[in-house]
Amino acid sequence: MYTEKQLLAQLWEMGIRSTDTVTIHISLKAVGKLDTSEKTGAEVVIDALRAAVHDGLLLIPSHTYSNIREAPVYDVRHTQPCIGAVPQVAVQYANRAYDAGDTTVVRSLHPDHSVVAFGSKAYEYTADDAFAVSPMPENGCYRKLCKAGAKILLIGVGMTNNTLIHAVDEYMEGGNCNPPYPVTVIDYNGSAVLREARNARGGSSGFERYLPAIEAAGAVQYGRLGDATVMVCDAKKLFDAVVSVWKDFNRK
Repeated sequence: MYTEKQLLAQLWEMGIRSTDTVTIHISLKAVGKLDTSEKTGAEVVIDALRAAVHDGLLLIPSHTYSNIREAPVYDVRHTQPCIGAVPQVAVQYANRAYDAGDTTVVRSLHPDHSVVAFGSKAYEYTADDAFAVSPMPENGCYRKLCKAGAKILLIGVGMTNNTLIHAVDEYMEGGNCNPPYPVTVIDYNGSAVLREARNARGGSSGFERYLPAIEAAGAVQYGRLGDATVMVCDAKKLFDAVVSVWKDFNRK
């Protein structure tokens, strides 16, 4: 059984520092049995991550792309993430923070690829998502990972789950995405705005093919969180490595 303190020690061992910008993709089941005597397993993981980057920024994806297709409404408070338990709990943290006037936790207003940000610059980092017209725009939360020198932790999951690679696709295709569809975005105050959303072109099933180039570029190291293998990715190096081989892969 892993405690929050043990997870924190493992994060330090894999090189995570207090001032880092970190985002994650996670299989909570892969982490193993957690000490849930006082918190849920998702809370244990989130709080360990927050402690590890207490002077930096933690970004937890809270994507809703599957949940808004049939009912095209993104309500920042109520639309549930479609990617697991940790994102769902992260949304609860953001709701409580907003109600308490805490500006260090917020969920972004991207209709299909939102994130929950933790840190003193949470609002600043996520502000441009309120104007995003594509899944991975240049000023969106994912493209900003490169500028921030961020680390991406793939916890118990593979490169297929690495959303940043979708940002490479969009970058290399000049922002070309699937046709737009209307979606109503409802903010924390209950104000509704009609916007457009676009789904990313193509799936993620081929992302594993980039791994040799990512490793060759020194863009990934390996660690453990609980029982899970963790791929610790340098966002900028990974982005550049994927760009360098993107044309060859997509020409075939």
